[in-house]
Amino acid sequence: MKRSFRRLVLLAFGLLVIPSAAQAQSTVPPTVIPGFYDGLDAKTAQVRRGESTFYQRCSLCHLPRIRKNGTTPGPAPSLSGVLKSAAPEREKLVRDYILRGSDRMPGWQHAFTPAQLDDLIAYIRTL
Repeated sequence: MKRSFRRLVLLAFGLLVIPSAAQAQSTVPPTVIPGFYDGLDAKTAQVRRGESTFYQRCSLCHLPRIRKNGTTPGPAPSLSGVLKSAAPEREKLVRDYILRGSDRMPGWQHAFTPAQLDDLIAYIRTL
């Protein structure tokens, strides 16, 4: 009886504790292949990483829907021109909005690392 209880405890430990330790957030997006951005200058690599984050997390709402009879707008506004030549104050407002969210947009403060947010902002600047 003691032996089966010990096995049960070890199994529970293995199922609950080990996977959570393995899923710690890293600063590299999970879809990035090692060396994928090698050979690019730092700014271009940052924009490309931000583009990847945008398509993974933001495009569902911020890109238009494609239907048979044409394109309908997405539920959120297009981000084209939002940060084009924007002042640092405007960029700070956009950063805070992304992190906090609103009643119509989820906050991403627990999903993005600071580096991922910097990459995303760099990409939004190019739209």
